[in-house]
Amino acid sequence: MRRSVSQITRAMSDFGNGNRTVRVDARMGCTEFDILAHGYNTMAERLDAAMQAQEASDYKLLQANAELKRNNEAMELLGEMAHRLQAARTSSELSAIICAFVPRVLPGIPGALYTYNHTTNQLERIAHWGSHTPVGRDGLHPSSCWALRLGQSHSVNSPGGDVICQHVDSDICIYHCEPLFASGEVVGLLYLQSHVAEENRFRLVALVENIASALVNQNLQKDLLEQTIHDPLTGLYNRRYMEEALNAEIATASRNNTALSLIMADIDHFKRINDEFGHDAGDMVLRTFANEIQNSFRSNDIVCRFGGEEFLIITTYHPLNSLIQRVEELRLSLSRLELYYNGQALGKITMSFGVTTWDKSLPTETTAIIRKADAALYQAKKDGRDRIVVG
Repeated sequence: MRRSVSQITRAMSDFGNGNRTVRVDARMGCTEFDILAHGYNTMAERLDAAMQAQEASDYKLLQANAELKRNNEAMELLGEMAHRLQAARTSSELSAIICAFVPRVLPGIPGALYTYNHTTNQLERIAHWGSHTPVGRDGLHPSSCWALRLGQSHSVNSPGGDVICQHVDSDICIYHCEPLFASGEVVGLLYLQSHVAEENRFRLVALVENIASALVNQNLQKDLLEQTIHDPLTGLYNRRYMEEALNAEIATASRNNTALSLIMADIDHFKRINDEFGHDAGDMVLRTFANEIQNSFRSNDIVCRFGGEEFLIITTYHPLNSLIQRVEELRLSLSRLELYYNGQALGKITMSFGVTTWDKSLPTETTAIIRKADAALYQAKKDGRDRIVVG
């Protein structure tokens, strides 16, 4: 009896001290002690199972709390990022915000952000992070990405695990593409050069929503800006933009002592076209001449519709005789155009030009050089039109 009682007492003490594996021999040679030993072993197993379940529950709760904490931190980061994205005005600002926040929201995952260009039907990389070398290609066609084709996420999590997008380099075998949509239209692509773990899915979804919203907002801002600085009929810069640009160019020329020229152009006898063929024919002539003028100058020259049938070109073309030669080629090209409207020939249409240059003898106000160019144009009109006068 003393041995049996001692064995059971020792087992209970060890169990109470944390050794949950200790059990007693259920065959003690005495029915009463066998029953007592069996009862203890059953109790110990149930307590052990209950404690294991409690530990598992506590572990899951710790994991859930840790995940909740991580998600709360991610939401705070995403909130800060969204606040800045909505205030971004340029692609470079948006890129800087993305590069600052995305690596913190999805740590350890290199990636790149592409935005869709409707004009070229291409996706252009505007940001990349997480690597010393650029992630992804500079640009890609929508058809080269399975995520954009399918309209949903596309992941390759192991070599040969799925079909590889054409835009992904051959040495990359694990990646994730997330299309960015707004109102059913593609606005961009998030390319991640890693596997996205399940615990990061919540962050990824919130990140995609924030970035897509920011891209839509920036596209709207670009559209509004385009409307405010471009002439709706010809697509050229309007007079408002011309005045701002000319101010900046004069300041640059004054500061750096560089060349700056102004060309004022006017379609000869434009009223005749409107009177004989109607204003729609006149609009067609304006668009045609605007296109010819735009194509005759460099991309960094500023071609504007000054008003009515008048155009103004701001250029740093140098020397002056080379600029005159270019304007002469444009004048001849315009005079040779054969334009028709509703099957009717509009006849020969010509253009007069006034050319002038800015130098430090002139005031820095835009009105001075504009008046000088306008005076040269007036002289060209007075001398018989279809000619160039340098003022």
